[in-house]
Amino acid sequence: MNVELGIRELSQDLPTAGSEVVEKGLSPLLTLSFLTPTRLVYDGHLTLDLEFHVLIRQILRRLSLLGYFHCGVDPLGIDFKRMIEAAKLVKVKDCNLKWYDWERYSARQDTRMKMGGFVGEISFEGNVEPFMPLIKAGEILHVGKGTGLGLGKFKIQDSRFKI
Repeated sequence: MNVELGIRELSQDLPTAGSEVVEKGLSPLLTLSFLTPTRLVYDGHLTLDLEFHVLIRQILRRLSLLGYFHCGVDPLGIDFKRMIEAAKLVKVKDCNLKWYDWERYSARQDTRMKMGGFVGEISFEGNVEPFMPLIKAGEILHVGKGTGLGLGKFKIQDSRFKI
């Protein structure tokens, strides 16, 4: 599948604030388990208060960068703003995330590096269906800072959404 076409298709049928899915409260629950420390930066700071749109932003960023540098995909034609606005309609239902401090030694910098992040489970409620291809990609590729070191690994807990 062409990466650029895949992301573009995702942005086509997203719900909006006045949509029937949102108004009727047809809200499947999505639970994610973060297995390794996850470092997500939003508004210039590492976040522990994870919101769905922050997760989607980070997955979109990772996919667009991988697509650009490894597949030659130009992300400028993709409507990221619309996707993020739709993601803001999905809310946190239950959050059991905690901060996990982790350090590693950098021989190059001759210092210990703090690499902590959040681990645990979080459940989101709302129309998550249109975002599942992104969530599934994030499950494989990981999300956030330090993915090359194994950070940002998460698993989908709901069997309806598993890969």
